[in-house]
Amino acid sequence: MLTQSEIDSLTDYLCRLFNTSELTVLQHPEDDEQALVAMGQQFFARIERDEDEGELSYSFSKEVPDQPYDEMVVHFQTIFNSQTVEVRKRANKADSVEVYKSDEFLGVIYDDDSNAEGTQIFNMAILDIDLMPDE
Repeated sequence: MLTQSEIDSLTDYLCRLFNTSELTVLQHPEDDEQALVAMGQQFFARIERDEDEGELSYSFSKEVPDQPYDEMVVHFQTIFNSQTVEVRKRANKADSVEVYKSDEFLGVIYDDDSNAEGTQIFNMAILDIDLMPDE
């Protein structure tokens, strides 16, 4: 179950990562292992908690429009409020690209056949050490 402390830490982390104070993490009303992320009053993304053999992590997933590569780069720079965000093509993989902020790997954008046509999924792992406050 996501605790209030985890929700607060996830909110702080995502606000730093996305360079905004507009993000809020909220407990999912029907699933205590999930949280919803809002940007202002709008749904933004979903987080799923995963605890395996004492290791705690979170899976952040956000639907994004399927768009040409150049537009995708601009889209991610916009949602991260940062010009240092890069979308890099993957060698030997046509169905996904990687997202970086400066040299830090953030996650993967991939086609998901189970989603509506015209959308892709941005998936990012958040480790418990990522939630440690900056010192």
